[in-house]
Amino acid sequence: MNIGFIGFGEAGSILGEGLLKAGVPSVSAYDSNPIFATRAGQVGIKPCKSLKELSECSEYIFSTVVTTQALNVAQETVPYLTSTHCYLDLNSTSPDEKCKIAETVNASGADFVEAAVMASVGPLGIKVPMLLCGSAAGRVVEAFTPLGMDLENFGPEYGRAAATKMFRSIVVKGLEALFGECVLASWRYGVTEQVFDYVGQGYPGLDWNALASNLMTRTAIHGERRAHEMVEVARTLTDMGIEPIMADAAAKRLSDWSKHDLKSRFAIAPPTSYHEVMQAIEDTQP
Repeated sequence: MNIGFIGFGEAGSILGEGLLKAGVPSVSAYDSNPIFATRAGQVGIKPCKSLKELSECSEYIFSTVVTTQALNVAQETVPYLTSTHCYLDLNSTSPDEKCKIAETVNASGADFVEAAVMASVGPLGIKVPMLLCGSAAGRVVEAFTPLGMDLENFGPEYGRAAATKMFRSIVVKGLEALFGECVLASWRYGVTEQVFDYVGQGYPGLDWNALASNLMTRTAIHGERRAHEMVEVARTLTDMGIEPIMADAAAKRLSDWSKHDLKSRFAIAPPTSYHEVMQAIEDTQP
């Protein structure tokens, strides 16, 4: 079984390395960023110079690119696909976008499988739960479950997996935006811990300060990517005739974190609490 990754960012690199360690004999990757080849080679993954080369040495192709490029990448890859290929799109796009990608890929004779990644890849690696849609979903489950992947066949209809992820994100990314805004404000008065202590009195059973740290440390590093996902959520709701009031607000707040360049600040060691995040923000203030 030969596997290829289009896009070698965080998700692609973690999954690729994990599958290699799980026993896959050959894992290749292609990324338009020229420095990716060095990173790939360091973990035993074959760097490819083109989508054509990647397709020629891969049976299963995983697309793990930025959301805005998912359809373009599929269109660029299609000329090199055959009936022997299975193309999986793991990107956080809207259900309609997934269906467009499916139509593009299926026209080549290759199998297309829509995949929705339902948790953060970083902590779980190849064990991150995924929902799969498409007629070839069963083929993928059968091939990759023995390697340790957590895959659920969600049926043949495209769009359902993406929809499940999108509407979950209204809650999850909405909470990240909500907590982030609360901390940004309360920190200036030195009352953040007290705010969450009082929230806990009304909603017992959770450590609200710990939850705030959990949400904000993820947002500090991945805020921009999460904002892109919420833009997709908002577009999905609009297409459904639902005004995306909360999704739009969450996208705006999450995007705002990128101006602090926290991803670079925590490139070596990720933050463990919102205290570290806020201190980093203070350090960047003029």
